[in-house]
Amino acid sequence: MAEETVLQNPLLHGLVDIGSNGVRFSISNLHPATARILPTVFQDRAAISLYDAQFSGTTKSPISKEVIDQILTSMRRFKSVCSDFGVPDTNVRVVATEATREAQNSAEFRGMIADATGWAVELLSKSEEARIGAEGVASSIGSVTGLVMDLGGGSTQISWMRSEKGICNMAEKPVSMPYGAAALTKRIETAIDGKAIGLLRDEMKGRIAEAFVSLQIPKDLQLDAEAEGGFTMYLSGGGFRGFGYLLLDKHDIKPYPIPIINGFKAPGNAFSSLADLHLDPELSDRLDEKFQISGRRARQIPAVAFLINTLIETLPKIKTVVFCQGGVREGALFEKLPPEIRAQDPLLVATLPYAPKSTNLISLLLNYALPRSAPYILRSETALALSNLLTYHSNIPKESRASCGLHSTSTGILASAHGLTHETRALLALSLCERWGGEVSDSNLKTRLEDLVGPELAYWARYLGAIARVVGSVYPTGVIREEKLRFFATDVIGGAVVGGGAIVLKVAIRDGDPSTAAIMVIEGIKDLAKIGKKKRNREGYRRKVVLNLVRDLE
Repeated sequence: MAEETVLQNPLLHGLVDIGSNGVRFSISNLHPATARILPTVFQDRAAISLYDAQFSGTTKSPISKEVIDQILTSMRRFKSVCSDFGVPDTNVRVVATEATREAQNSAEFRGMIADATGWAVELLSKSEEARIGAEGVASSIGSVTGLVMDLGGGSTQISWMRSEKGICNMAEKPVSMPYGAAALTKRIETAIDGKAIGLLRDEMKGRIAEAFVSLQIPKDLQLDAEAEGGFTMYLSGGGFRGFGYLLLDKHDIKPYPIPIINGFKAPGNAFSSLADLHLDPELSDRLDEKFQISGRRARQIPAVAFLINTLIETLPKIKTVVFCQGGVREGALFEKLPPEIRAQDPLLVATLPYAPKSTNLISLLLNYALPRSAPYILRSETALALSNLLTYHSNIPKESRASCGLHSTSTGILASAHGLTHETRALLALSLCERWGGEVSDSNLKTRLEDLVGPELAYWARYLGAIARVVGSVYPTGVIREEKLRFFATDVIGGAVVGGGAIVLKVAIRDGDPSTAAIMVIEGIKDLAKIGKKKRNREGYRRKVVLNLVRDLE
């Protein structure tokens, strides 16, 4: 059978991250239209710990021929995969971090990879690793303000960051410390007694305190932290992400509705309390049955808990922790993107490929239906994304549309979108569900998403989705050739309605036009008045909607 020729695609970029806990392979499509969300077309991981491979007890040795052969085989496989996808050799970047940097036979190891694949290995310095890891965090969340830590296998990096609209400011000299998950596990397991553990803790507290001072955190960032009641800390790296999955497991909302670690946030005291609970190594034996916790990661949990416990004791107050998928892999891609792409909103980039032709006009319609009291996130994010997805689920059977909308941001079309917070995902999911009527066969996920955002935001998501349902019934193709519908919303403050008053919603339609006079359209408009009724709200927050239907658009 003749071999099919694969054309090279200059938009595809391969990345190999030779870390201390494993070797990660990925291919990303950096087409300018979607590059901001780093679309991944292939990813894999070789579970080879270069850190463990260099130790027998406390004795350090060169990386063995057996381990090198395993890595070379994995690298050759990835080269074949890149060829099958059409990734140009010049678009493949291979980076190596702490375990390779500190290996006794590092130069020989890197040379063998170059001979086997033709790809040179870029050995990152400690500061480069910290900087690229921080860029990975910037790629993970649209806006970052606070402390940043990346926990690898051999080391952990700390920095500060302000990242907004693609402009990323961080510490001039991020600090790398030899307290990676694998390294710290080894030191704790080989400690002779409690005294040795105490000395290790003292050593770490001293290094962490010195690191914090050396970062020279800007005064305005410190003042922000004081005003907010503590710093926000953004966490990346496998060790921290494993701990994040434990926090998901312990969350008050059970089961937690979004199985994606990126964008998950938790109070600093919950982070600290869970660390206190898992300092005991005996607990790790039962953790490998938890979601996304491997046996190896479970073994490292006590060491990660030890690091977290020491961090909390040493650093200023941490109010909130935010978990990020981005690390060296994502940072190595993100740092190469043009500023105008880095500045894009990840949610809008993720939804724009599905947008109808008149998405901008639809977005204006939705915003006109929001009174001034509506939360800013609804205007700035949800309404725009909802406009882009207004017609996406139209071809699905009627009884499944609301469910598909509800699942779209966690296990559906937006599950792979990089850079979204859980609040963003939940609000859009609830709005899309309501856009298609809000009726689902299993209401459990809907309830948990409402609990995630809270009663007020859940109400507004439902309100916006109901508005979108009317817009979709008047303009089912998402194309507005002539104006047939207009909204105008105002607040009426006071009264007995929970939430602080009613919403007066004026809906103007073109008189006699079949697109607006049809019974299903009129019924949809009249249903807007039901949004604020008690039976449509579980508890806590509702706003009565006073509907004013005008049949003369002019």
